[in-house]
Amino acid sequence: MPVPYRLPACLLAACLVLGAGSALAQTARDYGSVAAVVVRVCDGDTVLVDIPEYPDIIGKQIRVRLAGVDAPELRDKAPDVRLAARQAREAMAALLPPGTAVTLSGLRRDKYFRLDAAITVGGRDVAQALGLPESATRPAVSRD
Repeated sequence: MPVPYRLPACLLAACLVLGAGSALAQTARDYGSVAAVVVRVCDGDTVLVDIPEYPDIIGKQIRVRLAGVDAPELRDKAPDVRLAARQAREAMAALLPPGTAVTLSGLRRDKYFRLDAAITVGGRDVAQALGLPESATRPAVSRD
């Protein structure tokens, strides 16, 4: 009787899943902290920054998501969500106008390879300064 092909396929699938898990763990590596300058606020949880100590090709106009924060989306279908998203963006823009010197700490890539970091300005944590409720935050490595 021939050997069923299901077993090798299952083993291959298990290896791929385990490999994906280790790749995801690698993306969660903390790359330290760095000084940056705000170029503009994109939305309630994302800013565009320049990182002067990095070469222009990797340090100019870099999108950074505020670690642990999940703001409403500006392009959501629901009008009330879009309104909340605009308010979140305005609050971020008031706290981080263009030219503001910030520190990005806990730099890491999330599972979509986006850059996440805790952002501080003048020694204040931006997420805390925005007064975000606990329900608006989540761990940086579990972004979707």
